[in-house]
Amino acid sequence: MKILDRYIAVAVVTGTLVALLVLVGLDMFFSVVAQMNNVGKGSYSMLKMLQYVALTTPGSLYELFPMAALLGSLVGMGMLAANSELIAMRASGVSIWRIVRSVLQAGVVMLAVAVLMGEYVAPVAEQYGQQLRAATTNKGVSFLGSDGLWVRDADLYVNAKRVVGNEMLVDLTVYAFDADKRLKVATRARQAHYRNGKWVLHDVQQTEFGAGSVAVKHRKELARPSLLTPELLSIVMLKPKDMAARDIGQFVNYLEENGLDTLQYRYAFWGRFMTPLSALVMLFISVPFVFGGLRSASTGQRIFIGVLVGFGFYLASQIFTRMGQVYGLNPLVVTLVPNIIFLMIGIRAVRRL
Repeated sequence: MKILDRYIAVAVVTGTLVALLVLVGLDMFFSVVAQMNNVGKGSYSMLKMLQYVALTTPGSLYELFPMAALLGSLVGMGMLAANSELIAMRASGVSIWRIVRSVLQAGVVMLAVAVLMGEYVAPVAEQYGQQLRAATTNKGVSFLGSDGLWVRDADLYVNAKRVVGNEMLVDLTVYAFDADKRLKVATRARQAHYRNGKWVLHDVQQTEFGAGSVAVKHRKELARPSLLTPELLSIVMLKPKDMAARDIGQFVNYLEENGLDTLQYRYAFWGRFMTPLSALVMLFISVPFVFGGLRSASTGQRIFIGVLVGFGFYLASQIFTRMGQVYGLNPLVVTLVPNIIFLMIGIRAVRRL
């Protein structure tokens, strides 16, 4: 049976890699087209744009993996069916469930690599990509990383330890320098919200440095303008879906401790776990298609059916997620529902064979 497992694994893995190459290639093409409008802004050259697209590719690879697994399995197993190899396996006493097991074993190996890519490579590469684009299209933004966001606004240097959405900064510090680059005022705030074109700082402590003197003032609120608009924040900040699961978990704990809304991040957290599960479900439902009506179909027909099934799964996932966020439903249950529905459809289809 190990020989059979390896034979099926080679067909599935080869088909998946080819499908992944095509899907990621298309995604990179559309990303390049979308970024062409930004080329020429600041120092954002064609080379920088290509670097940005390359850095965001690992995240796309992880997101597209379930679809690639479905298409790859349909193509790889379909070739075995077209050559009557699956029929020979069945005639030798190999059950359909045993073939399903071989397909899923190959999927688990690919998933291990995909999860490592999605959890450790993609978030870091995405962050570097966002930094590169922000730093070259807008000279004010200089860094976004473990020390938070750094922005220069004329003689002001702004540091925010955490960026919560597009309109909220946490643990904010603003350093003001004079013409001789000497520190004049250091302003610290617990939080800052964007309102009516200005940032409103809360729980403010200002330290003014004079000639041989230091004065400290406390204010409940302080409003001040800045180049750091929500539109600019949306460029430099990582979206929840692009963060690693461990980082999302830490961020959710922080939001809960401060009484902030966590629903969007909890959905993103469970969504990170649903991607590997979705890939296994896609591999599972590909088997009855190959043994059923697509046994004698062409490769083009299999790909077309695979795209329809994959798009249907994606659409169902998006609908359930949006509805869950609107009505405040449990994220784990909502993200599981599409997988369970398609898994039950696959189980019924296999039993009918």
